Amino acid sequence: MMEQIPYACGRLGALAQDVRLCAGQLPALRAAGGAEELRQIAQLMQQLTSALREAALLLAELDLPSVSAYTAQLCAAVSGFPVRTADDSKLAKALADWLTYLKPLLPENQTVTAAAVGRLMNNVRLGYYPTDPVHVAYIKRALLFPDGKTVNLLDPCCGEGSALHLLGGGENAVTYGAELDDSRAETAQEVLDHVAMGSYYFSRISRSAFHLLFLNPPYLQLYGGTRSEKRFLGESYDHLMMGGVLVYIIPYYRLTEDVCRFLAAHFDRLMAYRFCGEEFRKFRQIAVLGVRRPRTENPRMARLLELASLSPDKLPTLDQIPPGSYPLPAAEKAVALFQGDRFNVCELQGQMRRMGSILSKQSSAEWQEKRPPLPLTISQIGLVGGSGLINGLIGCDTPHVLKGRVIKSRQRRTGDSYENEDGSSTTELIETTSNKMVFNVLTPNGVKLLT
Repeated sequence: MMEQIPYACGRLGALAQDVRLCAGQLPALRAAGGAEELRQIAQLMQQLTSALREAALLLAELDLPSVSAYTAQLCAAVSGFPVRTADDSKLAKALADWLTYLKPLLPENQTVTAAAVGRLMNNVRLGYYPTDPVHVAYIKRALLFPDGKTVNLLDPCCGEGSALHLLGGGENAVTYGAELDDSRAETAQEVLDHVAMGSYYFSRISRSAFHLLFLNPPYLQLYGGTRSEKRFLGESYDHLMMGGVLVYIIPYYRLTEDVCRFLAAHFDRLMAYRFCGEEFRKFRQIAVLGVRRPRTENPRMARLLELASLSPDKLPTLDQIPPGSYPLPAAEKAVALFQGDRFNVCELQGQMRRMGSILSKQSSAEWQEKRPPLPLTISQIGLVGGSGLINGLIGCDTPHVLKGRVIKSRQRRTGDSYENEDGSSTTELIETTSNKMVFNVLTPNGVKLLT
């Protein structure tokens, strides 16, 4: 969480420097007045617009709404400024005033910034934002579940699973959630059908197998220089099948230019809705809904989303979303792979209860044919178990998973004592190292250890 402070403030300082450099180049290019200079002026104006837009979002993130609104207005003025104007003195003054206005907020003067970040961090609960149930109900109202078909719902950062449970409740749906925190993952297992424990980034989950992706990623975090809101979107969107529905919940200030381009390239029917009342005032969240399609660049839609992030108060609220406006695909699809970063004992126990033995009759018969004619001795059991030949699911009246391993066992004992030349005595210490066979047995009722 502490990474957020240098990132937000440092990035704001870098953007201010970009604005200062671009503004400094304009007078000389304007004086030259050639065709090439006009082309360079147009490029500088685009750079200024992009820098000011990002700065406006960062200032909103730092909980400085008046400065953010002022920056957004300046961005709009720069975006519409005529390239061929003979006098840009007013523009130069506006940019200079903005830089002066911004100076107390930059990294070299941390007083105001630290206070702003402090207010922001008060709203953060360790990066965990469980979605308000009332707003989840609004989102569910917008979904149309197909009759007689089973759909798969995925939440890559499911928390305690309450949001996905509400979305799938009463429907012919199978719910899949991934959660990093062990305590929240254990709670999620009580309400979701499947839970992958550990980091989503190291989980193994089928692609193009889900009808709905509910994505409310952690905020204010960096992973390798990439904000978590963007990385979760880029790595999880292709779990959706074509025609699958995305529900992407982020603060409106994280609807950055690169995120807007990504959404517009991969999704149709994109709509952004802000949360209602106090919920929006506190967390400033919006929900972006879209339908996955093959990648196609859509600059116009990207631009519309960018404009929406600069005027969040003009967005419709979630309670205004039309019922049934986002139908889920009617094609059923099996989720062949759903494995978390960490071993999930409860998930495997549940599978064993549902499936009994996963060994086919043929493999079971083959195993019966290979039974030894005489019972195995203890040493033979140790040899076979340590080699891994009897690891795996044991098909019987009480199916269980068996895993054998060999560990080192050290024992110490005292030996003979003898007298030294100087009259002192020495007792021999003998250490013996031996191999010990250990079996871990996983049953539907828990793990047992046999030694």
